[in-house]
Amino acid sequence: MAEDPAPPLFFAVPAPPGLQDLAARVQDDVRRALEPARFPPLEGLHVTLAFLGPMDPARVPGLLDLAAEAAAPCRSFTLRSAGTGGFPRPARARILWLGFDPQPALGALADRLREALKVRSVPFDPKPFQAHLTLARFREPVDLGRISLAPGDPVAFGVDRFELWQSERTPRGSRYRSLGGLRLTP
Repeated sequence: MAEDPAPPLFFAVPAPPGLQDLAARVQDDVRRALEPARFPPLEGLHVTLAFLGPMDPARVPGLLDLAAEAAAPCRSFTLRSAGTGGFPRPARARILWLGFDPQPALGALADRLREALKVRSVPFDPKPFQAHLTLARFREPVDLGRISLAPGDPVAFGVDRFELWQSERTPRGSRYRSLGGLRLTP
């Protein structure tokens, strides 16, 4: 009998309730206007800082220590939502995302965390960091220009922590569970 593979882990900033409300409005627009999509649960929305992939759960304490050390000089900051887009591009999107105004402190946190992972030889997805929340996934590419996605007024929120999360596959899609949080300096 084969062992279950180790669950994927990632560091992320969780989306607060106000941002979840904005995401729900955009998801409702998509449900009305586009082909079937899969929607992540609102309570699991997050901005991924570093995706580690499958990892032995025994490594969690060391990962939390590494992240705390990397984030020690980082201060809390404010993020503000800034419209939607699509990966790989809006005209042939497989993923609909909500973006944010540029925030150097968020980029610095992601960079410090990724550098600490690299120095300690912890594997992670090396794709360049792009701050976003994934709102929907499409089986076939869609042209997001075919609909009007009006998320409403931007939502600003304070970021004073990030977390190490575990992704759990279920028949209804991925579910996320926090394995520990890390506070940023006020």
